[in-house]
Amino acid sequence: KFTCSCELNFQEHLAKTRVVHRDLAARNVLVCENHTVKVSDFGLSRDIYQDNVYCKRGGGKLPIRWMALESLTHQRYTTQSDVWSFGVLLWEIVTLGGTPYVGIHSCDLLELLKSGYRLKCPSTCNSDL
Repeated sequence: KFTCSCELNFQEHLAKTRVVHRDLAARNVLVCENHTVKVSDFGLSRDIYQDNVYCKRGGGKLPIRWMALESLTHQRYTTQSDVWSFGVLLWEIVTLGGTPYVGIHSCDLLELLKSGYRLKCPSTCNSDL
C-alpha cells in the first residue's frame, strides 16, 4: 500500500526551513530497501528565507511539465509551487511512471494550463489519495 506521509513530511520540512526544491519529480525520489523515501537532486533548490519566494533570473533548462503556472508565467517559486510539483509527482507514481501531459508539446503546455487544463485523475488512483 502506498502512502505519501514521507514526502509530505519532506515538504513540511522544506517549508519550515524556507527552501524551494523546484524539481520534485519521480526521477528525484529514491526508495531504499526499508521503504524509506529520500528526495534527491537539490541542484535547482533555493533559499527563500528572506522573502518566502525565489524569482528566477536568466536562462537554463527547467522541468516545465512539473512546474506550477506562476512559475511558468512569472518565474516565481514558493513552497506552494513545490506543492504543485508534488501533485504531478503523485500522478507519476499512480500511473507507474507515466509522463505528465503526454502527447502535448512543451511549447503548448503554458497556454493549456492558462486555459484551465489539468492532468486527469488516473483510473488507477485510489479514492483515498
